Amino acid sequence: NTILMEYEATFPYEKHFTISSKYAYTREEIRDFVEHCTALGIDVIPLQQTFGHTDYILRHPRYRSLAENKNSLEQVCPLKTEECTHLFNELFEDVMSLHTSRYFHIGGDETRQLGICPECAAKVAKEGKSKLFVDYMKEICNLIIRHGKIPIMWADIILEHPEYIGELPKETIFVDWNYGWSNRKFGD
Repeated sequence: NTILMEYEATFPYEKHFTISSKYAYTREEIRDFVEHCTALGIDVIPLQQTFGHTDYILRHPRYRSLAENKNSLEQVCPLKTEECTHLFNELFEDVMSLHTSRYFHIGGDETRQLGICPECAAKVAKEGKSKLFVDYMKEICNLIIRHGKIPIMWADIILEHPEYIGELPKETIFVDWNYGWSNRKFGD
């Protein structure tokens, strides 16, 4: 009864239209899709990447300064919190304007570049990868909560670095998936 819709560059952003590809849906197509799914009893939860998998954003010169690694535009730098929260809040508002779900997925998976830039490396050396990850994702979750939605995020990184998980908002829902290991990896 749920579709998790990850648009990336196929979303028709208004304020940040340069992110949208030439293959982006129209706003009317998304409205029709969400209305049709709702009529069938299917909740369409939008997924807006906010950390890793942001190459479709960072490839544009306007946003490149937000990258963790200038040689590989795969994820934003978590220490550029103010700039990132401003950008993502505007993207959230745009995406939320076309979706009715009480949930909003913020991604957060496969952030394998944690601690690449010198400032992040210093924070990791002092406080660890979990603290670097959680401090940033906490701000992103709080944006979603301020919009009256429930944040959802992928669980792979927090399972790998769980030390500061308690600092994430209690409303946060974690979703894990199987990378190919035994179904009993986490027990029962």
